[in-house]
Amino acid sequence: MSVTETSSSSLWPFFAMDLSWRNWVFALRTAVAGVVALAIAYWLEMQDPQWSILTVYLLAQPTAGGALAKSTYRIIGTIAGACVGLVILALYAQAPIPLVAAVALWLGASFYVAARLRNYASYGWMLAGYTALLVALEGAANPLQAWSIAFDRTGEIIIGIACATAATVLVMPRYAGVLLREQMARLFGDLSHYGAVALRRGTPPETFAALRRAMVEKIVGFDALRSYAMFEAPEMRADDVLMRRAVREFLGVLAVARGLYTRIDDFKGDASAPVIAHMQPALDETAKILQFIADDPKAFADPHRVRAALLKTRASLGTAATGLETLAGRVPFETLTDGVLILHRTGDLLHGLSMVMASEAASLRRRHAPSTRRPLEALASSSHVEAALIGARAALAIILGCVVWAATGWEYGFTAMTGMGLALFFAVNQDRPGKLGLRVMLWTVLAIAVSYCAMVLVLPRIEGFEALALLLIALLIPGGLMAGTPQTMWSGVMFAGFIGAQLGTGNRFQPNDLTFFNSNMAFVLGVSACLGLIALLPVTSMANRVRFWRQTVGRMLPDAARGTRHERKTLTAMIDMLAELLPRLSLDRPGDEDFLRGALGAASMSLELGRLNRVKQSPDLAPEAAAVLGDFLDSFATALEALPRAGDKQAARLTDAERMTRSARDTLGALPLEPGPSAALVIRAGASLRFIADRFDIDRAFFARPPVEA
Repeated sequence: MSVTETSSSSLWPFFAMDLSWRNWVFALRTAVAGVVALAIAYWLEMQDPQWSILTVYLLAQPTAGGALAKSTYRIIGTIAGACVGLVILALYAQAPIPLVAAVALWLGASFYVAARLRNYASYGWMLAGYTALLVALEGAANPLQAWSIAFDRTGEIIIGIACATAATVLVMPRYAGVLLREQMARLFGDLSHYGAVALRRGTPPETFAALRRAMVEKIVGFDALRSYAMFEAPEMRADDVLMRRAVREFLGVLAVARGLYTRIDDFKGDASAPVIAHMQPALDETAKILQFIADDPKAFADPHRVRAALLKTRASLGTAATGLETLAGRVPFETLTDGVLILHRTGDLLHGLSMVMASEAASLRRRHAPSTRRPLEALASSSHVEAALIGARAALAIILGCVVWAATGWEYGFTAMTGMGLALFFAVNQDRPGKLGLRVMLWTVLAIAVSYCAMVLVLPRIEGFEALALLLIALLIPGGLMAGTPQTMWSGVMFAGFIGAQLGTGNRFQPNDLTFFNSNMAFVLGVSACLGLIALLPVTSMANRVRFWRQTVGRMLPDAARGTRHERKTLTAMIDMLAELLPRLSLDRPGDEDFLRGALGAASMSLELGRLNRVKQSPDLAPEAAAVLGDFLDSFATALEALPRAGDKQAARLTDAERMTRSARDTLGALPLEPGPSAALVIRAGASLRFIADRFDIDRAFFARPPVEA
């Protein structure tokens, strides 16, 4: 789906609402847009006018790009679904079993495609399946009115789309392109702070882990905002490839900073004192520069100054590393390589931040250049197998629902089916749909309760649409505030949308308690039943994670070890795959946290394997040291390639890879070191080997088994 509530959001979103003046504007304009849509539907005498106001809230977006994106895909999906529903009715109106089979097949196919896409392209395909479901099943009960049903349903939704989009674009609009630049600047500052924290000795692991989780959520949000911005202007479409590159660089910085933190945290002891004294000034200066950038709100607006400062600082780190290399023979080899590793990784951190600035500068230069970007949503969010299972599960849910409906002759069976169809939305491209679905259902029930109180206590005492409009606006504002807060978006959408739908069924007060309760109970039961089926038949991204693990451990890292692929290209490929998985991770679960940490560690390992290859190929390296590195890189690549196929021997193979890494480092440390180019290269190789050895200790949970077993 396009946007999901984060795992940290409260069950009671009122305590997490954004109460800024911009969000109040968003809540008010959305409420007014919903009332206007309802008024138009009344004026046109639509059959179910409440769909217009519900659509406004389903489309509620704080940015113009988000509204245009969602509106575009919703219109396409709605019209396509209505046409398919009519075709199914024309073919099988008098044949219930083929009709249900055709609806289930189309719904399954739509959800399969939706699972292969991301953001609003995914949403549009789900709408195509859902609309066909509504038109076909509702029209089957009254085939003579099928065209009217399809026309009214499509018209009501398009009215809601038009009003929601107009309100977002015309009333104090906020453009995703502008927000993208602002968020990129904030994210750059946050990453600079993250790097400064990584360089500070003594930072508690819990503090650093919480900061990393927050950074992951911000990067995921930035990537979603990037996909909306291309709907606003041609220049944003031209910039999109560079914004994708910025996402990769953000993740790269995240990976480097984490490995840097773990190494600094372990660097202690009396033997380390000379090395620490030699390198600490450079680290302190780097942390100071990073924190200064993080605290300067105008830093991102001056890329030349910031990049110059980062390059200067990186040069001082290189000087400090060269100084450490001159201590060869006077300081224990292991301690010396640890210090060089810290300085090199700090330089990588600064390089990543510099590349973010380069992406921003390049996007400004290319503002009028033709786009060479890949088609929108070209990257698949789910594998073929996972998407097929999601589609099959959706089809099965509809078939089972229709069987129960037919067997019982339930008067409100169609209402239950609409609830089931809605619940399926929360199961596409999500690993924990039940958590979000349950929260949404609870807020829907609360909306029903509020609506009933308003129907009993308020509606009998007011007359005219003007009074109804004022009542609706007052009741919709809290839900709008929740909908404008990313952490509580879906709760707010369903709360406000269902209040509008319950109270917007007609312009005259016609109380019918029995119908009200039966209809809403059927809807809630449909949602509950579908959530139960989803829980019984879970489909997660574990297959994609296993694929990531196999490609990373079994192919990409061996290629980096052999030098057949440049380590930067390897790093980019890993980060691209990881970016697709990030929205699916729940970092409050240990298995997901282990996967993310290990994936970032593996990405960083590719850089060190590239360094080892360059050291091995240097003519200044002593032949015996070159032989050690050559043997290690070949054996290490072979050992990693065998891991995905090792089966029960996987633990033993992993131990072998770890042992050969430590053995190569010990062998290098035993070589006689005389100050000079060869000694410096041996120390650099020892630093890289230390980082690789750390991965088998710190990230063993990732390397030891496929994520499906985590």
